[in-house]
Amino acid sequence: MSSLRRFPRVLGDLLTAPDRALGEIAVAERGGFNVLVIWCLGAAVGLRFMDLADAVVGFEAGGGLRVVSVLVGELTQAIPVALGAALAIVVLAGSKRDPSVDLELGCGAAIPFLVARAVFRAGLIVVGHEPSIRAVQGSYGVAGAWTLILVALAIRTARRRPSPRGQGPTPTQRLRSRAAGWAAIGVLLLALTGSALWTLRNPGALGPVTRGAPAPDFTLPRVDGQEGTLSLSSLRGRVVVLDFWATWCPPCLASLPMMHALSREFEAQGVTFVGVDSDGPQTSPREVTAFLAEHGAPYPVVYDDGIVNERYRIRVLPTLVIVGKDGTVARVLIGITSKNTLVEAIQAARAR
Repeated sequence: MSSLRRFPRVLGDLLTAPDRALGEIAVAERGGFNVLVIWCLGAAVGLRFMDLADAVVGFEAGGGLRVVSVLVGELTQAIPVALGAALAIVVLAGSKRDPSVDLELGCGAAIPFLVARAVFRAGLIVVGHEPSIRAVQGSYGVAGAWTLILVALAIRTARRRPSPRGQGPTPTQRLRSRAAGWAAIGVLLLALTGSALWTLRNPGALGPVTRGAPAPDFTLPRVDGQEGTLSLSSLRGRVVVLDFWATWCPPCLASLPMMHALSREFEAQGVTFVGVDSDGPQTSPREVTAFLAEHGAPYPVVYDDGIVNERYRIRVLPTLVIVGKDGTVARVLIGITSKNTLVEAIQAARAR
């Protein structure tokens, strides 16, 4: 609780009085990591609320893992910046290095990078437009330059060891730091408000395709060595297992032996497996065909340029969509799925 109470002031100090803030971290030998974690968790909610809402709506289909991934996602983006800053401090501190404290300083030095990027991302949420590549590069440039300044200050702080205990901030400085800290927090609240409004206006865009809804039809080119195209509607009257996968997805590849075995087992029982390659533009249809020639393809595999993934609201690979004989969605399974779970879902769809 003390870390949470102090968070606005420490955050504001790192933004408006970084030399003093880094000095306090060095003297206390802690504080940088705590403020980094608290910021990242707040950013996960404020900047990625739509992802959280999407995962919660699809909780039954495996969204629980996505909730966790969203919450830790901001931290995994921040850690490389913090570790890079800490490494520079350790190396350039020379004989005065103290790796554990320097890690705390590196975490503190990473805060401006995260705040600058948060301002940019919050602006995009409020405006609702895709940024240009130049704008994205500019945001990283500003964030990186600001962080380099703090890394330089942190290195100077480390080379002064033992760190002298400086005078505490004046009431005016304390007020300024709190105002800056709350302003940064306000950026997250602004992003949260924009995301929440979008979510309320677009509930139908959240989560995977709804169970019981008509499965979106498609016609896609085959890449399994067979010529022509395949339409979902041509399989009406059979249970269809759509496997959204990619050649770069390790869990997808780990599931292939099970998928191949089950496709052979259920083919005569009115069940057709269809692989929907979701590699994207980085992998050509010819490369996917070569991959399948090497690994085998006992059932049809089609190539999607992203349109069908969007129709089915695929957020995670692999995702399995079980389509009933009547053409409606019977079940959606997100992530690695056990054989028993998939068999039960197929049998339930066959029984409808």
